[in-house]
Amino acid sequence: MCSLIRKHLPWNLLKVVSPRQTIIHTQRLLSVVTPDIIEPRKVKGRFASEEQKRIIAEFVTKSSSTFIDWNELKSSVLSINRGYINEKNINGCILEACSQQKRSDLVKSFMKYVKECSNGKPNLALELLYIRSWYKSREELTDDDQYEIQTSCQSLFKNNLHLMNPVLLEAIVMGLCCTPLWRDSLEFIKASKIENDITVNTLTCIILRAFEESEMDLGWTLIHNLFNRHRILPLEIVAAWFSLCEKNVNCSYRRVLEFLRDNEYIIREDLAELIRNKIKQSGIKATTTMVYHHNGKCKNCNQVLKNVDITDSEFKMLQECFLSNVMVGKNIFNNSSPQELNDFKDFIEITAPYDVVVDGLNLAYAYRGKVGNHSITKVIMKNFIAKKLKVLLIGRKHLVKMLGKEFDFIKKNAHIFFTNDLSKDDPFVLYAAMYSGINTQILTRDLMRSHKFLLEDVHMKSIFQKWLQIHRLGLKIRPGDEVMIKEPIKHLQATQESENGIWHMPYQEIKERGSWSKPDSSPDKWMCIQI
Repeated sequence: MCSLIRKHLPWNLLKVVSPRQTIIHTQRLLSVVTPDIIEPRKVKGRFASEEQKRIIAEFVTKSSSTFIDWNELKSSVLSINRGYINEKNINGCILEACSQQKRSDLVKSFMKYVKECSNGKPNLALELLYIRSWYKSREELTDDDQYEIQTSCQSLFKNNLHLMNPVLLEAIVMGLCCTPLWRDSLEFIKASKIENDITVNTLTCIILRAFEESEMDLGWTLIHNLFNRHRILPLEIVAAWFSLCEKNVNCSYRRVLEFLRDNEYIIREDLAELIRNKIKQSGIKATTTMVYHHNGKCKNCNQVLKNVDITDSEFKMLQECFLSNVMVGKNIFNNSSPQELNDFKDFIEITAPYDVVVDGLNLAYAYRGKVGNHSITKVIMKNFIAKKLKVLLIGRKHLVKMLGKEFDFIKKNAHIFFTNDLSKDDPFVLYAAMYSGINTQILTRDLMRSHKFLLEDVHMKSIFQKWLQIHRLGLKIRPGDEVMIKEPIKHLQATQESENGIWHMPYQEIKERGSWSKPDSSPDKWMCIQI
């Protein structure tokens, strides 16, 4: 009958008469009536993996520590043979689930079971995961547990020193930080000979333990070490410091603010919220505010922030460092040629200094379309020329085609240097500006982060960031095709303390992926802290 219906009725009509859900329901009913043809429901891919994880999670949640049948659990999980959990990784998956639930009793039980199955020698990866599991439950450890961990860590380090890597060292340090021998982790780091590759988590574990033991100086020494390596300040470290401040009158929250000030580090919103809440608990007023770009004044307290200042000697140091480390570095001119670089240097020596250096291609692509009947490039160049400024336009050769007839006007009234289409033009922009002197400005939307990174020295990076901030012009196009050239932000965009004891701390909002962000490096928000 069904076959006759399919032959004579359109498929769309069949959907209306007998929806898919009804068909599936009917099939299930038939399977109950005819048990001799029952087959297990096939589960594939992600659904199979989710089912495997559900079985493990449910087992861990409901199990008591009196009697645990680990064989039964493994058989149940592996009976679903199309998931990602298999014979090779099931032990790690079970141990990880026990760890996430902080079931130290199950962690012990399962590891004992694994050792019995493997003649007392579980693989290295599982041993490291076992140690990490202990770290998550370190507050519950007994003396016997601590002794077992430190013995295991010492053995792992000794037997695997020739194989030492950042992941292995991190796990060993995490284990030692659960025991009274936590200071030995510093010696292990030195002996590992991989200090340059040490992870954030490795140092964080030692810092947290140092603060737990009121070793303030050691903790802050390691914080500086961590920051210099990774340019990061983990939230849990700051939380641990404030916890120590609550117990010890010799500790002060000011040390965090001073650290942010000295390192000119702009933190994320979650860390700013932590600082705000902790400071408020001590009776100090901390308010979210904004700082006006044009004059650097705080909306909350009307205090004017400090101006960015670069001395002539600092700029000279930056010039020399940039020209040697960036312009002739191996990384910048992979897509250029020595001949092109030499031609450019000769050109700059003859025509410099300039008042403004324009990143032509960046400008053309960032502001597509025309302003009135002209390209944005011509409008901007005309603006500079009208002010009788000496302008250099740098771009790639295909910019000539983009400008069309307007190129003739620019060529007659400004200096121009076009690189090959495959060359990177932003280092040329920076070179021309720095060669011209401390007063030369640049017009670009590029934040030049890669060039800042290549400077390597932290002090030079700071000078470069300040120089770029106070010399980089911006653009704003208003309704009616009005083009405005925005002057650089002159105030210091870093944590700072005024003479009357008011602190201003900038921070960045946490943005979702794909959300809009500002085209400059200025912080999203500020906090005004009135002591």
